[in-house]
Amino acid sequence: MAGLLTRLLQHIEVLEGEIVALRAENQALRDENARLKGQKGRPDFKANQPPCAAEDPVQKPKPARPAAPGKKPRAERIEIDRSQTVELDRDALPADYQTRGYREVVVQNIRFERDNVRYRLERGTSASTGQFYEAPLPDAPAGSGYGAELHAFVLLAYFELRIPEEKIMRLLNAQGIVISAGSVATIISQKHLADFAQERAAILDAGLHTTRYQHLDDTGLRVAGVNHHLSVLTNPYFACYFIHRFKNAPTVARLLDLARLDAPEDAPDEASLTFEQRTLRDAIPILVTDGASQFRNQTLYQALCWIHEERHYAKLWLAFPKHRHLLEEQRQAIWTFYERLKTYAGAPTDTEKAGLWQDFDTLFDPTTGSILLDDRLRLTRAKKELLLLVLDFPEVPLENNRAERDLREVVVKRKISIGPRTPDGAQAWEVFFTLLTTCAKQGVNFFAYLLDRISGSYQMPALADLVRAHAPTGS
Repeated sequence: MAGLLTRLLQHIEVLEGEIVALRAENQALRDENARLKGQKGRPDFKANQPPCAAEDPVQKPKPARPAAPGKKPRAERIEIDRSQTVELDRDALPADYQTRGYREVVVQNIRFERDNVRYRLERGTSASTGQFYEAPLPDAPAGSGYGAELHAFVLLAYFELRIPEEKIMRLLNAQGIVISAGSVATIISQKHLADFAQERAAILDAGLHTTRYQHLDDTGLRVAGVNHHLSVLTNPYFACYFIHRFKNAPTVARLLDLARLDAPEDAPDEASLTFEQRTLRDAIPILVTDGASQFRNQTLYQALCWIHEERHYAKLWLAFPKHRHLLEEQRQAIWTFYERLKTYAGAPTDTEKAGLWQDFDTLFDPTTGSILLDDRLRLTRAKKELLLLVLDFPEVPLENNRAERDLREVVVKRKISIGPRTPDGAQAWEVFFTLLTTCAKQGVNFFAYLLDRISGSYQMPALADLVRAHAPTGS
């Protein structure tokens, strides 16, 4: 009788879970139907904050955040552009006033003003050569009536500051710059695309030399109103973005089978290919991803993200308090095991490796008595080799958060601008988000780098060279 009751309770829990999932799916479909009709879906209200913090008159002081290692104090980081001495009005001072020196105060300010220049270019002819001569235009990019600073600012505003094209045009117009929406769009998606696309290819090539593993993740993106997806291939030193039509295993396979971005179209047979001419798959022995099916069996090794795996347990809905308690204990045990893996990665030993491999089976033993929890444990247990790849390759991260963070810039931009509207625009997103994210990882000012390249000065080292400096010796 007790066994029958247990089975009935488990069956009820399974049905309750299905009802919860169906309700959520039904609401999502209703929201989508409303959006297709031009209406709004159900708003996603966040839960109220607990009132305890507001009612407590004595707030626990937060500990001071320690300064970042090697970071200079704020006063030392401020660069001075000009100095100005302010004297006291002698007429307002008493006769016995004596000066005691000065107190220095630094006021940070910025000027945003137009700088239109009329150049008078000397021109003339030579009878001996029969040629016509004209002094070169010193500042503006070829074929443009706008200076290099303006070009760099437009790219900065659109990609890093996420300002829409129309707002950029209005901002420049407000400063007295006569520029159209079409000219802004040309600067963003055409004018410098070819040159910076070559830099993107060089960054990708350099980045693949730096680590044996690469992170890969994707997100949705609309191009000219059509659903696409954007993938990021990344590690601690670079990030490279790719836009593609579909999100499936063949798409990932085609991405990894692409000839390197700088490889010639008439590449010779594979046996004679140089490293720079091989496919991405050849250069990526280990791929760190979430558990999405399109990433399976794409490279020699695959490491799964522990954060994504634990989210399955966080989302698990169990009806009975006993089972919920078991789930909470399971989640705590997972995080304890995760910390053991992190410790092992920092100082691997054969003894700990064997212990972790064995303890994994104990941790994910599907004998809790809850059908839903046991099913989840079986699914995780089946991924043992992918979740424990760190035991053989301690340098491989335990999570794929780096790729998620690198996608965040594009996700926020997508919310503002929806997505690119032309093929050139799509390529511009690939190119300039690659430059933007890689600049951030290398500690390079994005605007300064754009200006250095657009102006033709080339005083700053190439991003690819900075990335390649992190490659192991001899790679």
